[in-house]
Amino acid sequence: MSGMGGQAPMAMAVLWTMAVVTLVFVVLRVYTRAVLVRSFGSDDYVYVLSGFMLLFYAVFLQVSSHYGFGQPIAALDLDSAVRAVEWEMIGQTFAVVGMATAKVSLGLFLLRIVVKPWHRVVLWIASVLILAVSLVVGVLFWTQCLPPRSLYDPRVKGTCGFGIAPFSLLLGVACIVADFFFAAFPWVFIWNLNMKHKEKVTIAASMSVGVVAGVAGIIRTVSLGGIASRNYTEDTVPLIIWSAVELAVTMVCAGVPVLRPLYRRIKGGITTDDSAGNSNGYYKHGTGNDNSTNQDSIRLKNMSSIETDVENNRGFPGAHPKLGIRGPTTVTYIKGDNHSDEEILGPEYRQSQAGAQPGQIHIHEHVDVHVERAGGGRTPVPRPESGDERDEESLREVA
Repeated sequence: MSGMGGQAPMAMAVLWTMAVVTLVFVVLRVYTRAVLVRSFGSDDYVYVLSGFMLLFYAVFLQVSSHYGFGQPIAALDLDSAVRAVEWEMIGQTFAVVGMATAKVSLGLFLLRIVVKPWHRVVLWIASVLILAVSLVVGVLFWTQCLPPRSLYDPRVKGTCGFGIAPFSLLLGVACIVADFFFAAFPWVFIWNLNMKHKEKVTIAASMSVGVVAGVAGIIRTVSLGGIASRNYTEDTVPLIIWSAVELAVTMVCAGVPVLRPLYRRIKGGITTDDSAGNSNGYYKHGTGNDNSTNQDSIRLKNMSSIETDVENNRGFPGAHPKLGIRGPTTVTYIKGDNHSDEEILGPEYRQSQAGAQPGQIHIHEHVDVHVERAGGGRTPVPRPESGDERDEESLREVA
């Protein structure tokens, strides 16, 4: 082991920076999808897998750097050179697969929010193709020479049937096309959504960060010449760096839109009630105490069930718990089992997509609440009125 030197410190600084940024997004996404909205889908699993791919990429390159990655191969002893190339090749394999799975995660995310058949077909084709090309190149990378050890150890005799350079170029071009496709495609359907123009631009722009990944992919593809160089440990440094950048930027691109519910809750002061086991419910307090008279309202996400805090025995102790009127300031929990677009892009999206398809049956659920008072009077709680009954309804406090 020769120790780190040459370009290795700079390269590893970039790799670990990309890995840390990516892992932050992975943790935030897992928290948002699994804890806040409780809707952890296939795109989330693939996203987490892609994050670990980048982590393993950095780990194996770190090992390689201690054997001589980043230094001229002529300056290394034979054993160190062999180990450096071996660990670098292992790391590159994770990068090759990780770049594809990150793009597949983005494709699966978009599949959750598009409804037109041709949109879905195009997304499936793009996702399957990039994954297939990546896996094929990953296999060919290790089978271009047999036995595989002869690739990096000159002491092992072997037979090479083909060169990997053309296939690596194919993968590079495929990744570039996929990056620009996933960056541009959201703009095709985003304008038809029933939400504010500012929100449309914010969502589409966050997805379009993929353009930066495409630029990184171009630079990475130009650097592919290093894989055929005799000075492999040093000439592949640009390829290693830009592969990490492309993968990390794709992860950021796929992570930002999904974190929108977390941002909205932090900004709006909306939290979840973990103590009641209702992490999918939203509630908002008055001014922070039970005696508050602030008439704050909350947005109803899905009127599938209404629960209320029954532990404090507030206000109307004899009322049925589901009426949500046990205190001067009612704390009402609105929760449902919506596992689709609204939890990803926010409530503005669902109504537009549901109303955009002719011939569909639309079901709107209304809940009428009546309060039985001591004198026998029966006071109805007025139903919220809004143009978008699923997105903008609000529930007033019951005095």
